[in-house]
Amino acid sequence: MSVAREQTADAFITASRALVGMAIRSIDSVGETVTVAQHRVLVVLAARGPQTIGDVASELAVNPSNATRHCERLSRLGLVTKQRSALDARIVEVSLSRQGKRLLDTVTDARRREVLAVLDRMEPAEAAAAIQALAAFSDTAREVHDADWVTTPW
Repeated sequence: MSVAREQTADAFITASRALVGMAIRSIDSVGETVTVAQHRVLVVLAARGPQTIGDVASELAVNPSNATRHCERLSRLGLVTKQRSALDARIVEVSLSRQGKRLLDTVTDARRREVLAVLDRMEPAEAAAAIQALAAFSDTAREVHDADWVTTPW
């Protein structure tokens, strides 16, 4: 790996630590006891629509029993709904509930405020370069932009 690629990787790793800290604080700010992994389940459902437990497990890179536990907890909190597949009653599909969407919106708003506070301290050219680099990285990582989520606006 070239020196420039190593430096780029190190810069993204450092930035990811800051972003993870912001993510954790924003999740904690909603008052629900939702873990980062459970929040990720909600994001997956918002971005991709109803999913089977197997799909959730695959997206989180965890085993199905772990995904089942996350979804059960989120269901008890009213953040997701579960239903049997119309095509195969053995399959359970999980969907984001209205309450789950509200939680995601609240977390995103808290995170946006914290990110904006950092961006306000940056030079405009630095902020523009960060936008370009992060957009390319997110696209390459196949992360769905909030504006492209498939959730119903309720």
